[in-house]
Amino acid sequence: MRILLVEDDPTVSRSIEMMLQNANLNVYATDLGEEGMDLAKLYDYDLILLDLNLPDINGFDVLRRLRLARVETPILILTGSDDTEDKVRGFGYGADDYLTKPFHRDELIARIHAIVRRSRGHAQSVIRIGPLAVNLDAKSVEV
Repeated sequence: MRILLVEDDPTVSRSIEMMLQNANLNVYATDLGEEGMDLAKLYDYDLILLDLNLPDINGFDVLRRLRLARVETPILILTGSDDTEDKVRGFGYGADDYLTKPFHRDELIARIHAIVRRSRGHAQSVIRIGPLAVNLDAKSVEV
């Protein structure tokens, strides 16, 4: 399973990456909203974990712009805000779930699996075009 993590705090980001890697999930991380949007548009992920407080652009704007660009990848908002208005706003912009920090590792992984199970399934790690095979997880190309 391929997860895109958009989180600006390096300590939190590394902690989430380790949690997910220990659960055998492939994690691709960025600390910028603009880069997260670019990655989400270019590559196929099973889920996007999105923080709302990013240094370059508000997480709500990232969410809204991804949905306007017709990126259908499920998005789980991870944030320190437990404000009901923020939750409603996030769901209104197209979030699939909302989890408040701090959270338990098992809950995050359970939510990821539940969201992916309800969505279209797992993204393909290997893309084949004629004799060419690109493995996105291994970052390799075979002919």
